[in-house]
Amino acid sequence: MQLNDWYTGGEFLTWQGHAIFVRDSGECGKPVILLLHGFPTASYDFHLLWPVLAQTHRLIAFDMLGYGYSDKPSVWEHSIFNQASIAESVLKAKGVRACSVLAHDVGDTVAQELMARQNEGTLSFQMSHITLLNGGLFPETHRPILMQKLMLSPLGWVFTRFTTQEKLAANLRKICSAGLSDADIRAAWQLLAHKQGNLRMHLLIRYMTERRDNRDRWVGALQCSPAAITLIDGVDDPISGGHMVDRFEELVPGHRVVRLAGLGHYPHLEDAGRVLDAFQSS
Repeated sequence: MQLNDWYTGGEFLTWQGHAIFVRDSGECGKPVILLLHGFPTASYDFHLLWPVLAQTHRLIAFDMLGYGYSDKPSVWEHSIFNQASIAESVLKAKGVRACSVLAHDVGDTVAQELMARQNEGTLSFQMSHITLLNGGLFPETHRPILMQKLMLSPLGWVFTRFTTQEKLAANLRKICSAGLSDADIRAAWQLLAHKQGNLRMHLLIRYMTERRDNRDRWVGALQCSPAAITLIDGVDDPISGGHMVDRFEELVPGHRVVRLAGLGHYPHLEDAGRVLDAFQSS
């Protein structure tokens, strides 16, 4: 699916005065999957999975605040807690009371916050199954690349000024063992630069600090979740690859794990077929 088709097939909902871009496949009789994307990209990351999963499920995805086609405030409103509340607001607007979740990267952390709320009995919908792709589930195993460290530094706002499509492409290729298509890299830049989002990356990256500050809450959410969890991981990912999977199996035993050799941080873009096979057999 081309990026323009993705955009024209979406809509905007409002959350606390901000426009949030939402995609909904719209077939109300099917079980629902909520898709949560990663940093610094957007819900378009799921475009290769969408046509196949939409055959059997109603799919709902949104660009988080600060990402993609959604609004990109110039002050920090991009907390994981806010992103989780946006997810609740989107599903409420769509009349969804139960779903499964497919998440990636920072979307994993949003899923962990939703799991914490479900454990507390405050979540406005029920999650029956959560599938997590490569992400920083445990701060102690997260290995950020140099770009991420620079963005999080006190001079992060300066480094954002030097972010270009070429630099983004180079960083994506470093973390994707099987590579990304040129079209997906162009789309990633177009979505990042929309509404000058490339100048807000130092705000978005604060989720790394939030992960450390809320480690007990979000790791505990994994350990106490009544919902089934599947971890599908491109184990060659230098950020959250095989080393993170080892930690998951240590701290959250008893859940299904699929290790995808030869794939990196964006397995669903690197080899959508293998991710679909793993997801559909869960």
